[in-house]
Amino acid sequence: MVTARTMLLVSVDLHCTQEGEGLPLIVHHGGPGLDQTVIAPHLRPLAQHVQLICYDHRGSGRSASPQGPDPYKIDRFVGDLEALARTMDVRPFALLGHSFGGIVALHFALAHPELLTHLILVCTPASHDFIQEVEDALPGKLEQEALAELSSLQDSKPSDYVMRRSLELLAPIYFHDPARVSELRLDSVQFGPETQAVWDSLEGFDLRPKLSEIQVPTLVVAGDSDLSVTPERARETADALPHGKLLVIKDSGHYPFVEKPEAFLSGVLQFLGLKRKGLFRRS
Repeated sequence: MVTARTMLLVSVDLHCTQEGEGLPLIVHHGGPGLDQTVIAPHLRPLAQHVQLICYDHRGSGRSASPQGPDPYKIDRFVGDLEALARTMDVRPFALLGHSFGGIVALHFALAHPELLTHLILVCTPASHDFIQEVEDALPGKLEQEALAELSSLQDSKPSDYVMRRSLELLAPIYFHDPARVSELRLDSVQFGPETQAVWDSLEGFDLRPKLSEIQVPTLVVAGDSDLSVTPERARETADALPHGKLLVIKDSGHYPFVEKPEAFLSGVLQFLGLKRKGLFRRS
């Protein structure tokens, strides 16, 4: 049974869900601006083996929008994660971050390595370079009309419509099979100025020089068709981590838990040292 509640933290209230027993596995969804509904439903089979904890990051989904100066700096997200684990009394724990959530997870591993048993980075860029790489790939992936509309949107003031329409145009290129984009459940996601604020806080980030400092056992997951974090980039990250392991999932893009759930979930459980038997049985 899934338990949903809002955690009353010092800096901001976070909405989280909890299911299962055993090793705590906290999940930080991607984005910024998305919420846990993009990833949590696809991870539910893991709750047969772990205590699965998913939450909406600050300013997204059913979590509160923070107040105060610089509320969307990356260290705020790190602080939220530490406070969530402390409030739920689940330290130490395994941490899974997807895309932007993986960027937060890397920062967390650098700041609080003693709190982690395992680190799982799913399609996670280690530097700001991935944005330019995606932009360079767009002409070969989008029709001219879509490129022109996207360019126009990028020159517009950030808003829910601008963010949502940009995502609609870009989302299919992040899939090996573009038809699977409907499974992301994006209808309830709300975007706004805070989403752009998070992007602004990531300008120029580069964690590659610090990867050698992370001593936590780490699984780096990549889709072989991902344009934003290519298998080559993922291998560079895994090789730079002292205890890094690479898992490349075939016929998958940026959302391997959607396109190839069995390969993804089995790989995660194997990395955690847990049994895979009955992974997809009905509950």
